[in-house]
Amino acid sequence: MSKKSIVTGILSYGMSGRVFHAPFIHQKTRFELRAVVERHEKRAHQRYPDVISYDSVDDLLNDEQIEFVIINTPNNTHVEYATKALKAGKHILVEKPFAPTAEDARKLFELGKEVNRHVMVFQNRRWDSDFKLLKRVVERETLGNLIELHVRFDRYRMEKSPKVFKELKIPGSGVLYDLGPHLLDQVISLFGKPQKSLKILATHRPDSEVDDFSTLVLSYPKGFTV
Repeated sequence: MSKKSIVTGILSYGMSGRVFHAPFIHQKTRFELRAVVERHEKRAHQRYPDVISYDSVDDLLNDEQIEFVIINTPNNTHVEYATKALKAGKHILVEKPFAPTAEDARKLFELGKEVNRHVMVFQNRRWDSDFKLLKRVVERETLGNLIELHVRFDRYRMEKSPKVFKELKIPGSGVLYDLGPHLLDQVISLFGKPQKSLKILATHRPDSEVDDFSTLVLSYPKGFTV
């Protein structure tokens, strides 16, 4: 007997919904892509004719058939929509950044336990080929005693992002919240939590409200530094 498919909804059919979520949900037999949210332009039907296109997040969350919700909305809405989804009885997968503060994150996990629903974070960079190779090298101790490791993204754009939420001084904005979670997740999944950390943020673009440069220095036992 085949197992029942997990009925899934995606809160945004923007770039991440179209590229990172819908194609994978659609091709997996254990999942059923039932609905997405499209506030303005309706494009999901072009690729997924049977998918429901809701006008709002609330409409999707009120769909009683949906069991599992992917929260891939603007960064500053993650906690709000995750809370709503859990209270609506949905299991959730939240895009990075999961939450702007550790306290917000703890509250979401506590709420998940209260309502008996799974709370998960979407950290897809754990499956990048370069990281998987690094993981094998570290686990096999191929390089011996590690002294220093550099992990980085190099991306500088003078122009402001067309995604307004990324450029406003609101929770979850700035390059550290945008790209930092990928690198932090990779490092912590390999080496655990650091003993100490140093954070450097800077803003180089004229009239920018948010950081567009960040450096983290993480200290581990035996002098190992990331």
